[in-house]
Amino acid sequence: MTPPPTDINQEEILENIRYLLENNQPEYVLNILADLHPADISDLLEHLNSDDRLEVFERLSQQIASEVLTELEDATKEDMLEELDSSAIAELVNEMDSDDAADVVMEVRELSEDKASEVMAKVEEEASEEIQELLEYPEDSAGGIMAKEYVAVNGNWTVERAIEEVRENREEVENIYQCYVIDNDEKLIGIAPLTELILARPETKISEIMDDDVYSVTSGMDQEEVARLFEKYNLVSAPVVDERNHLIGRITIDDVVDVITEEAEEDIARIAGIGEEEVLEDSVYRIVRARLPWLVISFFGQILSAFIMKYFEASLAEILVSAFFIPLVMAMGGSIGQQTGIIVVRGLATGEINPKDLRRRLLRETKAAVVNAIVIAILTFLAVLAMIQSVNFGLVLAIALVIVVLNASIFGAMIPFGFKKLDIDPAIASGPF
Repeated sequence: MTPPPTDINQEEILENIRYLLENNQPEYVLNILADLHPADISDLLEHLNSDDRLEVFERLSQQIASEVLTELEDATKEDMLEELDSSAIAELVNEMDSDDAADVVMEVRELSEDKASEVMAKVEEEASEEIQELLEYPEDSAGGIMAKEYVAVNGNWTVERAIEEVRENREEVENIYQCYVIDNDEKLIGIAPLTELILARPETKISEIMDDDVYSVTSGMDQEEVARLFEKYNLVSAPVVDERNHLIGRITIDDVVDVITEEAEEDIARIAGIGEEEVLEDSVYRIVRARLPWLVISFFGQILSAFIMKYFEASLAEILVSAFFIPLVMAMGGSIGQQTGIIVVRGLATGEINPKDLRRRLLRETKAAVVNAIVIAILTFLAVLAMIQSVNFGLVLAIALVIVVLNASIFGAMIPFGFKKLDIDPAIASGPF
């Protein structure tokens, strides 16, 4: 089997695909895509127009198409699901793991309840039951991202029987890292790594070789907490249990990577005052609706600044040169505040910073701000001397910048903590404030 290429010339491939489609030779496109990974194919589809994208996608095999669909960006996937009929979507869902299938059905449901019902009616019965179960959990919980495919063995079984169970499930369960050990009531009691199964004697009982120190997650745990658990204990997979410790699913490292990426993009987008899906959004109305509220907040903030400056218009007229340095003062305050705010928001989101750490964080930020303020003040003073040779004005501006930098650092740290205490996502408001 030839390994997929690690470095592809995307522009050249896109040019060839467009040429074949323009010349009514779409069947040859599959020859180009044959050796590519589904993730690479999804990247290529992102750069095609909607008609060409659908033309190529419908010619992929069901197995490849199902993998490509899960790799597409949300906005592109939404467009694709709108174009495909319910039968085609159901066929793709049948090829997917339960967690990916549930995500697709949920996205179809957001587009049309009727279409989602048609899809579920055409999905295989066993898959349909698993999807329905997963849809009951909140989207951002452990239950919402878990998969129902896993290998469970009874603690009373022999190693030989457990290995046979692994063989029977090899087609259904991808990337089997370990077997989960359950008792007669299907409660999780341990894990049996594949290496232990291979090395143990066939007649050995699973209970004798299992590890009962299990890092499991409950179905209601927030996905960010799950990601922190994986990071802290270097996990590649973790079993999911219900409130009675019954094994109900598993989460693998690829799901956690998706969660980390999703949460990071969401926080960055909120800090910027936009939606996380806006990069690929085509609807002007949706883009405006996402940005306008935050622009209005910024607008009123700038109006307030204008009124303050108007109050000092006489002073500004007397010292006209001070107006030249107003952008410098405002820019430094904004930059310092944003740097501090982003660090704190990220720390709160990842759990590296605790809301109880407010005093320690403020002390640390104040110390850092003093050093930054002194350096910036010195540079500003030297710049004023070079431009207008005024020692007095240089000192005044330097002192003003020290005050601005200190205030920006302190408030940049305090605002996220304040919103966290009020149970409001600090990423939403930190940027505009």
